[in-house]
Amino acid sequence: MSTKIMPISDLRRKTSDVVAAVRDAGDAVYITQHGRPVVVMVDYEHYERLVAQLEELSDRVSLQAAAAEPPRPSSVQRYPTVTPPASSLNAWKDLIPEGCGGDALADTEALYDEV
Repeated sequence: MSTKIMPISDLRRKTSDVVAAVRDAGDAVYITQHGRPVVVMVDYEHYERLVAQLEELSDRVSLQAAAAEPPRPSSVQRYPTVTPPASSLNAWKDLIPEGCGGDALADTEALYDEV
């Protein structure tokens, strides 16, 4: 199967000839627009064979991936929740300036007032 490159303007003028060449000779024709490929014309039977091969290959790859992939543990097993002991937070208490309570806005204003 040979490959041809054709601007879309030529396709407009020679549509019947291009379709006949694709159908009879099995040529693939790359149609370009503004110098860039936009579509490929191929014989219908050739296209159907390509799609069937692609589906078969995709199925094979999916089966191989499923067989090769180890089973995943549930999210509960993967990310256990552990509560840190209260004693581990004592070091952080020393970093909080005196006078800061539980109000984040007031605490932030108090920190800026000190500067």
